[in-house]
Amino acid sequence: MYKIFFNVRCFLWSIAAEIEYKLYPWKSKEPPSWAISRYNIDHGIVDEYENNMYFGWIKSLEDKMSGIDDRLEHLKNEVDEIKK
Repeated sequence: MYKIFFNVRCFLWSIAAEIEYKLYPWKSKEPPSWAISRYNIDHGIVDEYENNMYFGWIKSLEDKMSGIDDRLEHLKNEVDEIKK
């Protein structure tokens, strides 16, 4: 009985392995250049423009959050004045 379950489990794992080999066509740690361009994979190359873009994006988000904080503080003060 257990041998049948073991054989079924091994068969299912072999199917899963074949599907994995089809989905991930490269075998090395580094993906090929066609996969980097097609799937927009992180290539590990440090690009100055890319770093500036991320820094600008983070800076704009921080500015937006500080503006929201200022508005919330202003609204809190107005609500406190209305309650008085």
